[in-house]
Amino acid sequence: MLVAGFSSASAQMQSVGSYKANDKMTKADLLMNTGKPEAVAEAQGLYAEAESILKDEIAKAQAKGDNVKLARLYFQSAELQNKKLSPIMQVVQKGENFDTVRFCQLIDSAITDYNTAAEYNVKPNAKGKVKTDKTLQMMTYLGVNGYLKHYYYCGAFMDGMGKKQESVNYFKKFVNLPKNSPVFTEAERDSIYKANAKDYGVARFNLALQNYYLKNWDEAVASCDEALKDTIGVEDLYTIKAQAYGEKKDSAAWARTLVEATRRTGKSNFMQTLMYNYLQNNKVKEATDLANQIVAEAPNDKVSWYMKGALEMNVNKDYEAARTSFEKALSIDPNYEDALFNLATAYINDVYDQDHSGKFKTQAQTDAAVKSYYGKALPYLEHLRELTPNNAKRWASPLQMVYSGLNMTEKAKEMDSLLDAANAAQ
Repeated sequence: MLVAGFSSASAQMQSVGSYKANDKMTKADLLMNTGKPEAVAEAQGLYAEAESILKDEIAKAQAKGDNVKLARLYFQSAELQNKKLSPIMQVVQKGENFDTVRFCQLIDSAITDYNTAAEYNVKPNAKGKVKTDKTLQMMTYLGVNGYLKHYYYCGAFMDGMGKKQESVNYFKKFVNLPKNSPVFTEAERDSIYKANAKDYGVARFNLALQNYYLKNWDEAVASCDEALKDTIGVEDLYTIKAQAYGEKKDSAAWARTLVEATRRTGKSNFMQTLMYNYLQNNKVKEATDLANQIVAEAPNDKVSWYMKGALEMNVNKDYEAARTSFEKALSIDPNYEDALFNLATAYINDVYDQDHSGKFKTQAQTDAAVKSYYGKALPYLEHLRELTPNNAKRWASPLQMVYSGLNMTEKAKEMDSLLDAANAAQ
């Protein structure tokens, strides 16, 4: 439910900046309360007159450097925005169509005026003295606090209207309001962000996505970095960030993003994207350098050793080095599924490449090598099966190959049956 900013007649009277404008607003309020269309129209005219008076009074107070007067005038202006918002709020509460752009403009004006009033309320005068109005201090706090989520609504409304840049602007204001508003203490800001963590996380995600659609690549990256401090849409955010770097032609940052994404999410698809790029462009040296850099940065991280092994196996075709890296990952986590699968794959692919390169001169040599390498691959695949018994599509095919190569016919047939069942279940 939308909640309008705070307003109190008694407190307002204590902080009046312009009595002339206040008279117009009071008369307009009485007309609005009748609910009659002609009275409402007249009231809107009075509100417009009050706004014009306030603008003139603000200009005069600024010329005099009268901070006390300015604080009161801006607070009065904020309250005026509330009054102008009131009929729109009533329509919103009923779920009826309303002027979305006007709604968001008034929200923005009210929040801006409350913040400006709060700033002038603690601003030293020409003599360096501060005359803080404690009532006004409380009122501006309540005013901004009552509008905390409204920028979020505006961002969503603009997105629904296809106004991407406007959506970005409002979501950014929503995210930054607690930390930028002078009405909150540091402890209050922290409390606001914690209490509404999900909303701020979604807003930061939207900022990243909208900036990407707008091709604001730098903003998209910066928004992703902010959003990645949360836990909402992490995989998608890394995809957006990597693609933004790709559009910027920053290959180094693109690669670092995929490495970071693999580490944080544990998802192999990011590493596969990186390897595919290196393979397509024959970037063997770059792959080697990155593999070494990854483990140098995090030598006790299983994912780092897994990534190093994946690059060594798929790009460099250095199966022995890859196996060493995968074994290192498994020494850190014996149940690391990706490392189990790839260590077995490193044995299978190694003997396959040796055979096709003509290394083995006779069938007997080939058979002996296959049995040796397949025998070494077998325990890793069987352990993977134990860990993921319901994921036959991942291990049944390589196990079928290994069992066949080791003349374990019944086991190979079992894998065929499991594969057929898994495919039929799709």
